[in-house]
Amino acid sequence: MSMAAILAVIDGGPGSESALESAVQLGRALQSQVDLLHVETDAESSLPVMGEGMSGAAVEQILQSLRAEAEARLAEARRLFEQHRTAGKLPVVEPDSAPVAGQFAVCFRHVTGREPDEVLRRARLSDLTVFGQSGQRGAGPEGDGGTSVTFEGTLFDSGRPVLLMPPAPVKDLGSTAAVAWDGSREAARAVHAALPLLRQAKRVVVVTARQSEDDIEPSELVRYLAGHGIKARTWAFTPGSGALGEEILAEAAKAEANLLVMGGYGHSRLRELVLGGVTRSVLSKATIPVFMMH
Repeated sequence: MSMAAILAVIDGGPGSESALESAVQLGRALQSQVDLLHVETDAESSLPVMGEGMSGAAVEQILQSLRAEAEARLAEARRLFEQHRTAGKLPVVEPDSAPVAGQFAVCFRHVTGREPDEVLRRARLSDLTVFGQSGQRGAGPEGDGGTSVTFEGTLFDSGRPVLLMPPAPVKDLGSTAAVAWDGSREAARAVHAALPLLRQAKRVVVVTARQSEDDIEPSELVRYLAGHGIKARTWAFTPGSGALGEEILAEAAKAEANLLVMGGYGHSRLRELVLGGVTRSVLSKATIPVFMMH
């Protein structure tokens, strides 16, 4: 199993550089093709909702503001790409060129459309999609814990894993990996998808919350990983009265992990994706990269 295709969402916002750097870092390590995707929002497509009840002058003013923001974000995305291409001497290919198996290459792809749709379509044919934390909190276009609607849609509907990076780039990404293990379907899918990264790790710990006598033994996952050439150790803890997600992060910090692998939990409510409690807690508090699979 390998990661031949890595997609990184470079929206020109605060998390773009971290997403770009981590995707390139992983691409080098795994000899993957890295697709840096920037989706430019079409301002006019927002008019049916935004324009209702507004004067023509007000609509034009809003359009100008949206166009200016879109142009600024595109310029920043291109700047980051050019900066890293030069500094890192990146092997750059055209977006539509056929990838070469086992060869690291990077491309910058600029499309116009609705970001959740454009990212989701490409994520389904990628082995991993990388996002940077938005740095936002609260309601609006952002999801729970500062994750975007695009991130949540990709996590729950792409059938592929996602990696959420903190605002600051991380060196030696995944050198110490913590795996949050509860024996669930989501956790098992996350572990399987993360095998290429876990093989690269120098140290792997299986973090398990002891909540009942019927819990699946973490040693079973350690044996499974050993069969894939990954040496891991168990790290069990007894949760307290706080949020489980925050306690998992605390245990990962004690293990000095710079990558957390876990299942992504959620459900649909009125056709809007809603994160599960543990998932929301981890994503809102994490200061290390989080690899998730639903």
